[in-house]
Amino acid sequence: MTIYWKMMLGFLVVILLMGSADAYILLELNKVAETTKSVLTGDVQSVDLAKQLRITLFDEERYAQKYLVSGDSTYFALFLDQSRLFQHLIDSLARQPAVGPERTLVMDAERRHNWHFALVQVVHAAHAIPRAALSARQEQARSDTLDLLYRNFDDLIHLKQARVVASVQDVEHTTKRSTDIALLLTIGTLLAATTLAFVLTRTITRPLKALMRGTEQVARGSFEQIQVSTRGEIAQLADAFNTMSESLKQANAVRAEMMQHISHELRMPLQTMHAAYYLLTEHKAGPVTEAQTRLLHSIRDNIDKIARFSNQFLDLARIEAGMMEYELVPTDIPAVLTPIVDDAMVNAARKEIKVSLAVQPVPRVRANPERCMQIFTNLLSNAVKYTPKGGTIAVEVVPSSLGARVLVKDSGVGISPEELPHVFKKFYRAKNAPRSGGGGTGIGLALVKALAEGMGGRVWATSTVGTGSEFAVELPRADISAPGAS
Repeated sequence: MTIYWKMMLGFLVVILLMGSADAYILLELNKVAETTKSVLTGDVQSVDLAKQLRITLFDEERYAQKYLVSGDSTYFALFLDQSRLFQHLIDSLARQPAVGPERTLVMDAERRHNWHFALVQVVHAAHAIPRAALSARQEQARSDTLDLLYRNFDDLIHLKQARVVASVQDVEHTTKRSTDIALLLTIGTLLAATTLAFVLTRTITRPLKALMRGTEQVARGSFEQIQVSTRGEIAQLADAFNTMSESLKQANAVRAEMMQHISHELRMPLQTMHAAYYLLTEHKAGPVTEAQTRLLHSIRDNIDKIARFSNQFLDLARIEAGMMEYELVPTDIPAVLTPIVDDAMVNAARKEIKVSLAVQPVPRVRANPERCMQIFTNLLSNAVKYTPKGGTIAVEVVPSSLGARVLVKDSGVGISPEELPHVFKKFYRAKNAPRSGGGGTGIGLALVKALAEGMGGRVWATSTVGTGSEFAVELPRADISAPGAS
């Protein structure tokens, strides 16, 4: 799946989760709204109607009593008005939503009211004498009917009020449940979205990190193929990277082979020139004048310079091509360093430079003695080259967390902060190098760094212009359990 579709799928899942959570919340809120509407439009109105009916019944019964006592038609008219109002209210109550017991109470109230209304109507139609209009039994029945009507309305009010309380409790319960579920859905959606984002990010960043590691390996001269557990654009990028890495590996191998041929071709004429120099200086081909001898020494020095450059450049090419074999063994750094410092003292004496060596107890390191000699020779050669007449060079061997550290400090021309990070690059020379009288090739420090890192160590430098420089080399402690250790 491509990155585009991964992102689209992730967004779609998040949208569906959020939509589902919102739909559930809206559904629950709709239930709450319906319940609230039912309570307000049904039960509460029913309670109000029942209370109005009770009041209307009271007024109706009061006017009926006055009419039956006095026979005044005015009271009968008022009685009729209240009866019509009662009928209107009870019809409205009958239309409200109601369960079985509530509906039965309404029907009983309407039936009893109709009986009471009919009883008064009969008295009015018969033009009976008011005080003798109703018998004692009828009067008692009328009183009992009114009591039952009041009780009907009281029971109805109580039932409706109980329903209102139950509905409110149901709304509260539904609201609380909806809130809890909505909170859980929101948290679940956030967790799911976070997990999905993490998984998608991992599927994208993991192969990218593999590509980054592969790039770093190529920068260090290793051209191993990288493998990514994905498809799509990143897999295509990895294939392109592997193709490029293979091409670089082949080009590097061709270059290394070419350097070997060049070095070989240089060695042959250099050896011939060395042989000619020997024959001439030993007077094998006849006597040589003093002036000719000086010229021969100049030829010898330049031959040595070309040979050193050729060997160093070849070693650097082998390292960059990954063809250098170190054969690491436990190595005594002071034993390797001491003769090199002695040689440097001889060379430094020509410029009246004082060279000192201070050695602290250090463990043996896992290194190649010959490569260590190359490192220290280059560092001391540079120190002598860039230290002015009458200066000092201090060499120290101290323990370190990695194993052993060698410090080469000089009082030379120094290196500016801007140029210091570049001094270990191939062919790089500081701007003040020509003014110092040295003529370096820019290979030595690059070879020092490559050799030190190839043996598992590290190298760095600090410097101040006009004061001097300090170069440090650290090599790892020897592991006696490693192959080749002794």
